[in-house]
Amino acid sequence: MPDPSHKPMITQSAELKALLDAQKPTPRWLYRLKRAGKATWHALQGLLGSLLLIAFALLAVRACATKAAAAEPLDFLDRLIPALENVESGGDPKAIGDGGKALGILQIWEVVIIDVNRAKGTSYVHADAFDPVKARAICRAYLSIYCTERRLGRKPTMEDAARIWNGGPNGHKKAATLKYWAKVQRELR
Repeated sequence: MPDPSHKPMITQSAELKALLDAQKPTPRWLYRLKRAGKATWHALQGLLGSLLLIAFALLAVRACATKAAAAEPLDFLDRLIPALENVESGGDPKAIGDGGKALGILQIWEVVIIDVNRAKGTSYVHADAFDPVKARAICRAYLSIYCTERRLGRKPTMEDAARIWNGGPNGHKKAATLKYWAKVQRELR
């Protein structure tokens, strides 16, 4: 015996038709994508991979350009550092000055070591200032932090580097470092 709650087939068909009419049609591109299947998916993956490779290549080029720009101001240091050594210690790698605060051929203070280690991830100790090779590396690293085009707003000069070495990060602005620069200039001749 049929169930009394059972709707006649005509009523069911009308309800089904109403549901189907209310439903949004599936876009054609989705049908095509489904039909294309794996081939399309692999093509999309390849395209995405290519785009990622291009993005990484652009980032690498930008990083190299940034490193090259950062290295440009230091091209004069090969000439400047020997002059700094002569002014600072007369070329004596065992020199101690400023009441024991400045050590080595470049008379390096501990605060310089701290700045270089923090910014460059190195692990120098103050006693490394007595080693001329390490002292020169510390000087280069310090100047690469503070004597940059970005910081100064213009291309750094030898004068900027010498005055920063003598007077700290803002030494290039201090009148007190002008006499030091004059001494360095005499050594450069």
